[in-house]
Amino acid sequence: MNLSVVIPAYRSERWVGRAIRSALAEGVADRNVIVVEDGVLDGTAQVVQATGARLTSLQRNGGAPHARNLGLAQVDTDYVMFLDADDYVENGLLAGLVGALERERADVAIGPWVYDGDGRERGMLRQPPALDNAERIFHWVMHAFFPPCCIAWRADAIRAIGGWDERLRKDQDGELVIRALIRDLKVAVSEQGNGVYWQHDSPHRVTKAQIKDVMYAADVVFAQLEGWVRSRIANGSAGDERVSLGRFCCKTAWVAYAYGDSAAGAKWSAKARELGFHNRGYNYRSALLASVLGIRISSRIKASTRLVYRRIAQR
Repeated sequence: MNLSVVIPAYRSERWVGRAIRSALAEGVADRNVIVVEDGVLDGTAQVVQATGARLTSLQRNGGAPHARNLGLAQVDTDYVMFLDADDYVENGLLAGLVGALERERADVAIGPWVYDGDGRERGMLRQPPALDNAERIFHWVMHAFFPPCCIAWRADAIRAIGGWDERLRKDQDGELVIRALIRDLKVAVSEQGNGVYWQHDSPHRVTKAQIKDVMYAADVVFAQLEGWVRSRIANGSAGDERVSLGRFCCKTAWVAYAYGDSAAGAKWSAKARELGFHNRGYNYRSALLASVLGIRISSRIKASTRLVYRRIAQR
């Protein structure tokens, strides 16, 4: 298979073997499974060496984007997937992604995926919709995302847009995809197989990022989206992207308030209003809740409700 799988591994001895074996089972050559151990902190190296995959061990933790970029530098196949160490692939996903990339001469291919994890039921299969890049940009940031375990790239294309942003500790994959869409990389969709986005309670997961990291990532993504929207307005091709950008700001405000950062929440709410999005909620339910309780209280209620549901599901 003309595809490499790059796996950043941080304290991953419990999961990384499964990730590697899933790639090998899908037809990836062992020399094309590239694991970058992001800090020698547990038995990850021994697990990797037992599989025959390539291993690069960093003595100090440099962050997942840095590890992925180091892995990308070792790729000599036409295509690459960045598979997190706790996720895996199955049912012919990789063949479907490579087939879509080659058939459509695309730069990025997105396939189906499911949630699964410790103490939870396996989720429904999530299929990427067929959208153009402009539609997909705000679909991605507002409604749906697709994790790295279901996305493959043409290696030269991801290199051409600069690879992974090593400044980010949160939303690294989202920022990369937004950047790719804004740069007008061609996207293909596959319906074959699936990735498995594994959920667990390790304190080292990226999803445990601090609010400052969440807000920094939002600033980076907003700057890219704002420049893109302005260029579309200038050349007369804009639709309702300005209001959609305001909706993104409103959602970011809710996230800030949910984390207890009122200053950031007020900043993003003001940005939303400047862009013409005057609704206090980013969707129907949040708008209804905010109309009764206000954004600050509503956002904390929504955040608490999600946490309760998550704990119930893990019992």
